[in-house]
Amino acid sequence: MRGLTDYITDVRWLDILTFWYVVTADAYRQLERRYGAWRQRGPAPLFTDPEVITVSLFIDTFFAGHEALGLAFLRQYHPDLFPHLLDPGPFNERRRALCHIIEQVRQQLTADWQLIDPEDGVRLLDSAPISLATYARGSDTDTVCGSEFWGVCPSKGGKVYGLKLHVTATTDQVVDRWIVVPAAWHDSQAIEPILDGAYNLDVLGDGASHQPGTAQLLAERRNIRLWTAPRKDSRQPWPKALRRRISRWRRRVECVFNVLTVSFHLEQPGARSLDGVLARLATRLLAYNLSFVTRAHFAKMGA
Repeated sequence: MRGLTDYITDVRWLDILTFWYVVTADAYRQLERRYGAWRQRGPAPLFTDPEVITVSLFIDTFFAGHEALGLAFLRQYHPDLFPHLLDPGPFNERRRALCHIIEQVRQQLTADWQLIDPEDGVRLLDSAPISLATYARGSDTDTVCGSEFWGVCPSKGGKVYGLKLHVTATTDQVVDRWIVVPAAWHDSQAIEPILDGAYNLDVLGDGASHQPGTAQLLAERRNIRLWTAPRKDSRQPWPKALRRRISRWRRRVECVFNVLTVSFHLEQPGARSLDGVLARLATRLLAYNLSFVTRAHFAKMGA
């Protein structure tokens, strides 16, 4: 079975860039037709917003988020592809300004390519730490400031200073919703925010998401059933067969984070400001969902 990101090494980068630009520009135009032009005044920039998004995807996928390196590569080897390519400073400013548009493009692309089955009523819930500073320099960082950004990550066996990304994914491992919260937040505190506006779902979380009060409210008000495995020494333990089945489903969302971490360097955004962190997270989650489209397209083309 071919991996989700095999296209990175199997397909020419020029072909990937071209396809990504076409897909993102189409989603961007659809958003403008629905909500109106994003830019309300001033002349249109020579380096367009879809080009900014495409180059951002390229940098975060192939250059681990190193903007200066990625821009230098495009300027040297593909000067005709982006003739109005910006310098690193202006490019970073444009990218941060487009953070919310990037997320809307992800949602539009997910709908256009039918990556999420409307009949799929199961969501897998998990979280990952987003480190913004080392342990020694956490109190000196300017990206975020406050004790609420000190958290504990049991899977890493230590503390983390920064944020925590919460994601809901489908059973086909497509990212549906995501939010970021301070690292000190317990996973159970993020359940209501990430499911805001959702209805009629079965949500599978890990033990850290166990919150009986929240689960009862979600079930009564929005028909959302939250499934979290009780402790093995619980007075009402799950049957072994059910626990094994839920564990198999849980491994799917863990695979989502494995790909995001290894291929897209999710846990090290490399930004110096909070809006820069959010822009890079939005870009990498767009790149992840776009990988399903890219893999299908080039498989169909026989690449």
